[in-house]
Amino acid sequence: MTPRMGRRDRTASAVSLAVVIGAVLVLGWTQGEGEAARAAAEHFGPCVLRTTSLMQVTDMKALGYANNSRVVVDASGNAWVVVRSKHDREHGNCLVRAAAPWHSGMKAELTWLEDRDSIQLSTFPQRVAAIAAGPDGQIHMAWYGGADSSPDHQVHYARFSTKGAARMEELRSPFTVPGFANVAVGAAKPIELWQEHTSLAVDRDGKAYLAWEARDPSRRTGDGTPKPGIALATRSPDGKWSVNGALGRPPYLQVDERYPGQSRPSIVASDSGVVHVLCYGSVDGAQQALYGWLAPGRGFSGWKQVAPTSGDQRCVAAAIDAKGRVHAVWREGTAAGGGSRMGIYYSVRDADGRWHKPTRLSTGDENASTPAVGVTDSSVCVAWVAWTPGAANSEGQVDNGFPSDNSSVEGRLEVTSSPLGRETFEPPTVIDAGPAAYPCWAVGPSRGAARPALAWTSVDAGSGRASLRLGWCEREK
Repeated sequence: MTPRMGRRDRTASAVSLAVVIGAVLVLGWTQGEGEAARAAAEHFGPCVLRTTSLMQVTDMKALGYANNSRVVVDASGNAWVVVRSKHDREHGNCLVRAAAPWHSGMKAELTWLEDRDSIQLSTFPQRVAAIAAGPDGQIHMAWYGGADSSPDHQVHYARFSTKGAARMEELRSPFTVPGFANVAVGAAKPIELWQEHTSLAVDRDGKAYLAWEARDPSRRTGDGTPKPGIALATRSPDGKWSVNGALGRPPYLQVDERYPGQSRPSIVASDSGVVHVLCYGSVDGAQQALYGWLAPGRGFSGWKQVAPTSGDQRCVAAAIDAKGRVHAVWREGTAAGGGSRMGIYYSVRDADGRWHKPTRLSTGDENASTPAVGVTDSSVCVAWVAWTPGAANSEGQVDNGFPSDNSSVEGRLEVTSSPLGRETFEPPTVIDAGPAAYPCWAVGPSRGAARPALAWTSVDAGSGRASLRLGWCEREK
């Protein structure tokens, strides 16, 4: 099925050109609509957005919650997607390979996580993972969940060979943060999670950086609930972790009176060795998008607000371009008149450390959340889920449960793009009328995708079941 390419306010009689912006994003242009449209069409030529279903999944949250890297396109044009779905009796993570060339109805290769003698995962549900590709082509994966006979959620790691059929070559829990059982018993309300929401990046030397939302027994709110904070660990190319075994305290980046808690990290690594970390965290009682960096031989820079505001900022995602500029998107919302208003915002951080004034990407007549951002050598592109204010999702949550981002976020899938360095985004285009959820742009060996790809979950019109979908641009012949 080919999605509608026109804008929501275009009539069926409009003559459209589907063009690629920076060889990544497909937008619906109407002939004669501005110099940018004509230049793009002249330079790139017309193309068509193709989509295919790679596999059926248990629910719409198969790519859900975390704004981490879940899609990689390798140098051969193969797409790798990590998805969470039920396998046997419990939810597990699956590495999905969509081999080049992509086409509608293609058969994906599935590699599920497997138990090993050293760690048993199948007895407890696992949560959404992050993946990254190393310079040798191997896929690194990190996630959280229970293991063996312990239900508390700890961080787990796996490494896959991609030569021939994908094969899991390493599986381990490099460290744990004990104390879950005692805190859970003493808490005022049930506690299910402990360590969660992993994000992963691998630099050009093969060093892996793992950020996650961490908790420990010593940092608690007044009702006994553990406070979250972003922690970071590294894995050297020869497999040595910066922290090992049982930890008395996670390796937090910064938790203090000014920044007491942070959630949902997004991490990217530059070719110069600088690692950029984004998340959202409490600042004077409001959730705000936060940013910090690490460089070789230097400690953490400390958190800074990306775009201070009185609104509620969450769902922060990031990408990095070849010049080391960090592109960030987030959802920002406010409660109004018993309802809520949410928009998608974008800002870029120059190499000199300056964040630009945010640009709103979604329109004022819609609510939007769970943005994803991707870059190539010539463009930046953003996707998100949008809906009519006041609409309820499949779980009966009005406005997808705002402000909580633990709710299912469903709606129509929209995209936009801009040439790098211009910040001139086009009006959003609907590419899946929905219900759709949790888009994620591909990254590739040179930070941008070696070949464009966008993954998301959607409801198949025929079966009514949720599926993992892959979208790409194909030039007309």
